[in-house]
Amino acid sequence: MSPAEERKNIRRQEILAAALECFIQYGFAKTVFDDVARKAGVSRSLLYAYFKDKKHLFLSVVQDVLQELRQETEAVLQSDAGDKDKFLEVLERWGVGLYAKGADSPHGGELLDEGMRAWEEVGVKYKDYLIRVLARFVSGADVAELVILSIKGLQSDRPSVSILRKRIRLLAELGWQGRRRP
Repeated sequence: MSPAEERKNIRRQEILAAALECFIQYGFAKTVFDDVARKAGVSRSLLYAYFKDKKHLFLSVVQDVLQELRQETEAVLQSDAGDKDKFLEVLERWGVGLYAKGADSPHGGELLDEGMRAWEEVGVKYKDYLIRVLARFVSGADVAELVILSIKGLQSDRPSVSILRKRIRLLAELGWQGRRRP
């Protein structure tokens, strides 16, 4: 990567971090490019050079968060923890970690709704990845997909993060008990 490309990539990451802070602070509807530009220390016109509109910016933030989560998941999978602990950790990161980013915001409901819409647009490749990861611990891809759908259901009534964590742990225990035995 050339120095110019590296600087551009770093600037993009700074903008995405600033945008995430703005979305959490102001919500999706009230965040405007001026807020993000100010927080990132760039001009509004530079933002438009990177992102065509607020929706594209939000989708990019979500994709960035998902990519980071995928890297964290790989680290969990490479750890020395036992399979049961790895399974629980992956479920908590994907089921609670993502949820907490939006739910803990003053605009939690709105961010969770926007996040679900973004998941439908940019999350497909991550869903396939997550199915492959979870299938290692349960009885195959069909059960892994059912676990993912169950997580969405556990989040549907917008519980507190602590309640969701308890639910995810119970789901992990049920999934672990129902796994294929070697």
